[in-house]
Amino acid sequence: MGGLFVKIVASLGPSSTDEGLVLRMAEAGADGFRTNFAHGDPEVWARRIRAVRAAEEKLGRPLAMIGDLKGPSVRVGPMPEPLQLRRGDRVLVAPAPGGQPATVPVPYPSLFEAAEPGDEILIDDGRVRLLVVDRRGDALECVSQVDGSVEAGKNVAIRGKDLDAPLIDERDDMALKFAASEGFDFVGLSYVRDAGDVEEVRGRLKRLGSDAWVIAKVETLSALRNLDSIVEASDAVLVARGDLGIRLSLEEVPYYQKLIVEKCLEAGKPVIVATQFLASMVESTVPTRAEVVDVNLAVVQGVDAIMLTNETSVGKHPLEAVAWLKRIIDFAEERLLANGFERVAERARRGARGVDACFARGVVELAESLGAKLVLYSAMGRMAVKVSAFRPLTPAFVGTPSRRVARKLALLWGLHPFAVGSGDYEAGLREALDRCVKEGWVREGETVVAGYGFREPEQKIVIKRIGSRQ
Repeated sequence: MGGLFVKIVASLGPSSTDEGLVLRMAEAGADGFRTNFAHGDPEVWARRIRAVRAAEEKLGRPLAMIGDLKGPSVRVGPMPEPLQLRRGDRVLVAPAPGGQPATVPVPYPSLFEAAEPGDEILIDDGRVRLLVVDRRGDALECVSQVDGSVEAGKNVAIRGKDLDAPLIDERDDMALKFAASEGFDFVGLSYVRDAGDVEEVRGRLKRLGSDAWVIAKVETLSALRNLDSIVEASDAVLVARGDLGIRLSLEEVPYYQKLIVEKCLEAGKPVIVATQFLASMVESTVPTRAEVVDVNLAVVQGVDAIMLTNETSVGKHPLEAVAWLKRIIDFAEERLLANGFERVAERARRGARGVDACFARGVVELAESLGAKLVLYSAMGRMAVKVSAFRPLTPAFVGTPSRRVARKLALLWGLHPFAVGSGDYEAGLREALDRCVKEGWVREGETVVAGYGFREPEQKIVIKRIGSRQ
């Protein structure tokens, strides 16, 4: 698993679909995996989720599976082959393929309605930048600002502008049905614009019989304007630094990362940060010093999980990237969380309201004051989610009779979920505690705060010294 507190998500792609490699990545520290529904097809996606479920069985611990919808994005249309560009090359961006000079097809009217001479069109998270210099009929004449390759399916944006596109198109409708039928644990919605987008996707999942959590990926200017309501509506939030970095000036991205993380902490919502944490490891076996600092900063901000994207999906060293990320997180938790992390915990706990939240906060603070470990029984996951939201500085071992619940909890701060057989609260708590002793997660002489919550009409907490009969 990832660190004691901060979890690791690895994106799957052409470099990492092999079942054996997925298992090794989980052994190296991945707590969950992601596949991008914008690429591939149901056959490819099915191979990936089978590989994750096989690794889960072999390791005996839950692994979360995230499926990212394409969302209301604008993308390059079908092309017979990638278009290679050199800086200074003239290129047309047109509604359909064909024409001279070289043409990039983008079959979305909203792009051509919004673009003006002087705008910069960004393709593939800004890896290709095209300056609009003129209009030619219904096309845009551009000059390439960099050397690069344009491929079908890559995202397209205009710096500083949002483009309109359908929330759920035919491909995403297919992907939603696949995610529901295959039991995905999370569905990520790309290019969220407002809380209504989140509610629509959740409603579609429920109608398909899925209880997957909806992750709102914050990566548009509209999302930043509607951030409070999006955080409130979502099950979890992802700071998508790649697309934020092409809609904002690059120097603004750290500010908004911190802002989004803090909003999530105050609202008690899980938060993941993604993109370019170890970007050099797409080619290299060792991260740069700046990348190590970047990971450290995310840990200190109190994020639930860090997601690797290209590093593990198309990179040459996916296993090494996971191993390095775990190594950095472990050190940051050991040294950095012990000094000055109280500010993050205070921010996360200041919003405790209601009996359930106050009970969970009390459990966390009791365990911390006693220097005890936490052992919880959580049938539906609600108690564990609340405990995690308050950023405990002691790990919480969570027994649950639901594999679905355990997989979701696997990506949350400080939680270490595992399966128990009993659906009864008292018996389940005893079984959870016995399992922790058997596995060596808690040892003789250690103090444990054990409990369950949110069961009407009572909640329960027990303080126990392992080895004692009391």
